[in-house]
Amino acid sequence: MITWNYRVFQEENGDYVIREVFYAEDGSIIGCTENPVEPFGRSHEELAESIVDFQAALSLPTLTIADIPEAAEPRKRTRSGKTLSSTEIRSQLGLNGSSIRRKEAS
Repeated sequence: MITWNYRVFQEENGDYVIREVFYAEDGSIIGCTENPVEPFGRSHEELAESIVDFQAALSLPTLTIADIPEAAEPRKRTRSGKTLSSTEIRSQLGLNGSSIRRKEAS
């Protein structure tokens, strides 16, 4: 199961930000959000909980983008077989225009 938490990052320009970091089942880092995140909540209590989670990030080692493994290349989708047009599909299913109109009129 993938888990996540907030982590502090030092940016290339020296600034510090917080990102969400995602972990594999073995605890290894598998990725992070591209952009920094901020505390939020739909209520005062939710905002307070979010801030507590951000504070927990301060107790963990600081990361840099270089600590995040590069994303794997997305697999290219391959098509197998012939692509059918909607007209060909309707024809194969016996759904010509007149049979559709008769069903709608019923």
